Amino acid sequence: MARRRAGKADPKSATLRGGGRRRKAKAGEAERAPSAAMTLNERLVVLERECASLRQELERERARRQALEEVHAATRDRIAWALDSLQAILDARS
Repeated sequence: MARRRAGKADPKSATLRGGGRRRKAKAGEAERAPSAAMTLNERLVVLERECASLRQELERERARRQALEEVHAATRDRIAWALDSLQAILDARS
């Protein structure tokens, strides 16, 4: 009997198994995803809850953005003040 040579398998010759890789569902994802078994009222409640949470998150991000803009403006003003002070010192020396 002839010996077989061990080597890499040709990936093109392999047959695919059914299903492939499946991702794991995140916690709570099944609760949010409307299924066929849910009634319209249940789906509406889930979607309204999701909408309310998204609105709250949007408001938090808007407040955060506003705070960041205020910090940015204060920093910009301080840098401008420091540059003006340095320029005044240089003008006084010359």
